[in-house]
Amino acid sequence: MTRRIRLGESLVETGLITQAQLDEALNRRVGTGERIGEALVALGYISERDLLRTLAQDADIPFLERGDLVVDPTTTAHIPSAIAHLQQVVPLRFDGRALIVAMRNPFDVGAIRALERSTGKPIRVAAADPVAISRLIEQVYGGAPSSASSRAQSMADEALAAARASVAAKQTPVVSASAPMPVTVSSNDGMTAAELADDIIRRGVVLGATDIHIEPLEETVQVRYRVDGILQNGASYAKSNQASLLSRLKILSGLDIAESRLPQDGRVRTRVDGRLVDLRVSTFPTVHGEDTVLRVLDRSRVNLRVESLGITAADLALLREALQKPFGLIPVTGPTGSGKTTTLYSALLEMNDGDRCLITLEDPVEYEVERIRQAQINVRAGLTFASGLRSVLRHDPDVILVGEMRDQETVQIALSAALTGHLVLTTLHTTTAAGAIPRLLDMGAEPFVVASAVSLIASQRLVRTLCPDCRAESDVPDDARKRFGLSGTVYRAVGCNQCRGTGFRGRLGIFEFLPIGDEIVSAIYERRSSDEIRRLAGRPTLLDDGLLKVRSGLTSLDEVLRVTA
Repeated sequence: MTRRIRLGESLVETGLITQAQLDEALNRRVGTGERIGEALVALGYISERDLLRTLAQDADIPFLERGDLVVDPTTTAHIPSAIAHLQQVVPLRFDGRALIVAMRNPFDVGAIRALERSTGKPIRVAAADPVAISRLIEQVYGGAPSSASSRAQSMADEALAAARASVAAKQTPVVSASAPMPVTVSSNDGMTAAELADDIIRRGVVLGATDIHIEPLEETVQVRYRVDGILQNGASYAKSNQASLLSRLKILSGLDIAESRLPQDGRVRTRVDGRLVDLRVSTFPTVHGEDTVLRVLDRSRVNLRVESLGITAADLALLREALQKPFGLIPVTGPTGSGKTTTLYSALLEMNDGDRCLITLEDPVEYEVERIRQAQINVRAGLTFASGLRSVLRHDPDVILVGEMRDQETVQIALSAALTGHLVLTTLHTTTAAGAIPRLLDMGAEPFVVASAVSLIASQRLVRTLCPDCRAESDVPDDARKRFGLSGTVYRAVGCNQCRGTGFRGRLGIFEFLPIGDEIVSAIYERRSSDEIRRLAGRPTLLDDGLLKVRSGLTSLDEVLRVTA
């Protein structure tokens, strides 16, 4: 395998351009938005032939010179003339197991799979000078009909640009949301797979979705967006779009486009409407094809300040007091999707003043933060939360963020770190703040260690906030008002154009904080239940905090009950 490096560095190493020419192209790219290869070609520093050869070499695809383009006449029957002209592909020979073909665009996954289906044979591709391939096709098959010729030339032009986009996407994690794609799709509006993928992503970003689901069904591909925690149906597309759309997403995120039997995870940074957005891409094989979920990490839409999370003034004072301590364990609990990571990042930024060394262990890293050393868990390589935490302790940290305490070993090391002069932030999957204590004990921690190490426990949920443009007064029954202590005006969701008919716009947290006082320490030693610990603490619960936000007109009673029931 060749070493994966950036395209510009590869061209400099091979002597095709100088570093000064690369720097000039990079400066041009800032103003034009071109890819580095396009800028170099426009400046006349490299030919398209040499560019394609470099990209092919980096992708481990053979690049054939004119003398190597020799056609075995017995192979031409396997690819009809119309296909050869349309896809700009020519069969060369059999190597015993596969049919070797030369293509103007050896990155066209859809075309390669179509050739495998039509020929019934495995296909091995090679790249070559686009002009040489066109001439060879004319020699072998003769001239194409005029209509096909113009289409073939158009596709050939698109193919070379797509080749640059395909491999450049693997070299550099930053890609354009409007990048061309070699695979075209059959859709009602004639969009390419690139345009289709970009449109799906752009709609998700505009809607403020946290996740984009691309679900393969028996006859269609359904897109759904998770907005404010609720899945909403998006557009559905013809089943014929499925393979090319998935290939586009895999190419962008650096996944193996040939692997469809196993789950895969990747990441890509793309530009949508002028701002950078990170996407975590996850695929999972199902009976109707690979299901794909894109986690949208749009830093511009997330306000990572503790004041903006929805924490009351009294609880915020408790949190800040715990964050100022030089040691201790602060677990944040709640189910998946309850905003724990956002709370932890907000806490880190609160402490990121340059006076302390902050190191994180995450799976995966969601937001990159300056002056914080962030590491991503890699189980295959042996970097787990437990092993990573051991190594981090040798790097003189003041504050450590452990993405999740999943096992007994991680719990033991995290508690030990909290006792030996480190402030440790982490997450734990329990339903209440008090429930974190029995959970830690069940995972093998001794009561005296938990009582000494843990300084504050938080639990949280996310509730949707009412749209201020259409909320209306709610007619809450008297018995419900009495039960939940509601007086005055209570609002409900209605729906308007501003909130796309949902009645809600955005989300905020509801919180439950449990400081470890003397009574709680005694309860830990006695191994009391979470309900008993909660009663001893006498602290406001998640429901109490939610009802406070209902009284403030921020959310509805139904919404609070939905997440706390």
